[in-house]
Amino acid sequence: MEREGDYDLQEKREGVPIGTPEGEMENKGYAATEKDFSTSNTEAKTWPESRKKSRKAEFTGYIRILWPYLIIIVFVFFGSLLTGYASAASFPDMANTMMKNFSSRFGPLLTMSPLYIMLAIFLNNAFVSLVSLVLGLALGVFPILFIASNGYLVGVISYIIGQQRGFLFILLALLPHGVVELPMVFLSASIGLRLGHHVFLFLIGRPTEVKREFKKGLKFYFIWIVPLLFVAAIIETFVTPLILSLI
Repeated sequence: MEREGDYDLQEKREGVPIGTPEGEMENKGYAATEKDFSTSNTEAKTWPESRKKSRKAEFTGYIRILWPYLIIIVFVFFGSLLTGYASAASFPDMANTMMKNFSSRFGPLLTMSPLYIMLAIFLNNAFVSLVSLVLGLALGVFPILFIASNGYLVGVISYIIGQQRGFLFILLALLPHGVVELPMVFLSASIGLRLGHHVFLFLIGRPTEVKREFKKGLKFYFIWIVPLLFVAAIIETFVTPLILSLI
C-alpha cells in the first residue's frame, strides 16, 4: 500500500498522468516531435547542397542541349582564326591596316584606370554576347557572322604580334582569360544559333516553342554567362598583364 501511495504521489508531483493512456500518448507525441525536429534539421543542412546540385544539373543539362550548336560555333571560330592567320601572312599590308584600326579603336582604353578597363571589357563582352544571342532569332545568321569575324581578327592579330613578340607572348596574353571568356562567348552564340534553328522550324510549320527557348536562353545567359564574363574581365585586367610583365 505504501508503494502504491508513493507512486500516485510521484505522478501528482510531476503533473503527468504517467499511469494513464493519456500519459503514454503524450510521451509518444514528444518523441514524434523530437524526431520531426531532427528530420527538419537534417533537411535544413542538405538543402543548400541539393540546390547546388540542382544548379549544376541545370547547367550540364542545357550544355547537352547546346552541344551540336556549340560544335558548329567552335568550328567556325577556329576555321576563321586559321584563315585570318593565313591571310595576314599572305597580305601583310591588309593585316597592318586591320591592326591599326584595332589599335585606334581600343588603344585609348589602355590609358584609363584598371578598374575602368575591367568594366569596359566586361560591358563590351556582355553586350556583344547578348546581341549575338538575341539576334540569333534572325535564323541564326548573326551569331555565325559574329564568331567568324572575331575569329578572323584574332588570327590576324596573332600573326602580327607573333612576328613581333613571339608566340609564347600570344599564348600568355590569351590563355589566362581566354579559357573563361571564349567558352562564354561560344555559348552565347550557340544559344543564338539554336534560337535561329527554332525560328526556322516555326517558319516551315514544324512544332516548336520559340518563346520558351528564348526565355531559357536568357536565363542561362544571366545566371552563368554574365558572371563568368565578369571573372574573365578581372583576369584580363589584373592577371594577364602581371604574367606578361614576367617575360
